[in-house]
Amino acid sequence: MAIKKSPNDFQVEEILHDDLLRLCGTGTSAGAGASGESTAGQASSSTQPYAGQASSGTHLYALYRLKKEGLATPEAVARLARELKIAAGNVAYGGLKDKYASTLQHISIKVEKPESAPEQAKGSGWSIERLGFVPRSMTAADIRRNRFRITLRDVSEVACFDMDEAVRLLSNSDGQLRITNYFGDQRFGSARHGKGFIGRHLIKGDFEGALMLAIATESRKDRMDQKVFKRTLREHWGRWKEVLPKLKPCPERRPVERLVNSGGDFRAAFCALPYLLQQLSVYAYQSHLWNATARTLIAEKCAEAGKIITADDPFGEMLFPEASAVPDEIKELDLPLFAKKTEAVAPWKSAAETVLAEEGITMGEIFIPGVRRPFFGEEPRKLFFTTEEFHLAKAEHDETADRKNRKKRTVTFALPPGSYATVLLRALGQ
Repeated sequence: MAIKKSPNDFQVEEILHDDLLRLCGTGTSAGAGASGESTAGQASSSTQPYAGQASSGTHLYALYRLKKEGLATPEAVARLARELKIAAGNVAYGGLKDKYASTLQHISIKVEKPESAPEQAKGSGWSIERLGFVPRSMTAADIRRNRFRITLRDVSEVACFDMDEAVRLLSNSDGQLRITNYFGDQRFGSARHGKGFIGRHLIKGDFEGALMLAIATESRKDRMDQKVFKRTLREHWGRWKEVLPKLKPCPERRPVERLVNSGGDFRAAFCALPYLLQQLSVYAYQSHLWNATARTLIAEKCAEAGKIITADDPFGEMLFPEASAVPDEIKELDLPLFAKKTEAVAPWKSAAETVLAEEGITMGEIFIPGVRRPFFGEEPRKLFFTTEEFHLAKAEHDETADRKNRKKRTVTFALPPGSYATVLLRALGQ
């Protein structure tokens, strides 16, 4: 089974809450899809700003729909900022959308006056359409859900049967799927090299180990210039003055400059990395702990009550319990991302203690000594998500498959923000 053979095989549409859309006069939810919701871009192309902001002299925020393909969200934002000759920091978005997909999402751009916000703009791999003006920048809280249309290709007849059986097992009485809300592998970018988690080194105060993973450990997804940079640095590790002239200017070079100037202070060097990279390394380890705790909790609470679908994943096995096997005590459970002051409580206390013991840490040690940020912050996360608008189409002949009798199937659904379509596909056998 394969996904993302082409960008159109993986389509994502971001749907906003009505509150933000009403502020710019667009009415109801942005985006026209299978459900027939209205398209915000058709509602208003006026240059009139949000009422109450027109003459205040403060900043306005233009709300746009961003269409992109073959670009991650930060890449698309950087390109449009260059095209519009604005600072990338003036552009805000609520969510990161997949690079290898065709996606619709929203951004806000801070502007001095309505006339400086173009109605439309486009470049290589991206285009934007203005929806209106709002009194603030958009945030993740503005996203109501994400709608997906995914074509699964090169599917065998056995896999088709298994998918139908998985849908039957995971469906609630209303035909929607209840899925364990694991973090997908997109969350583990800094650990994809298979050498461990930067965040775990940080907890132990091992800033040298953390830095080596961050800037001197190759990943198969690295570009060639990144591989050359990391290989060169690793071969000269510890000889900072010698290696510095050999490294191309880039954000990952700054820690080496700091090492030269600080006499080998690895804490200061790590903190010289771009802050987003630092914080993402923390999120990756938190996500690992969350997934492991969720997996252990599912095994404890659901194994004897019904069937469990098991899916292999590079970052830990995923367990998806039959809908009828989920006990009431965990159906609506919030399982937090762990931090220093997190209090482990029933019904997930035992699972958390098991995972932390395997990691060789305690809850009170989940912080980074000697720095204020990045930081481990506690955050609630639902143990399960429930799909909306789920539909799995019948199997059809796959015209792109190399092997005979291979099928394609289209699956459509909507998910709450923060949940991963790739996790649902794992449950279906991908």
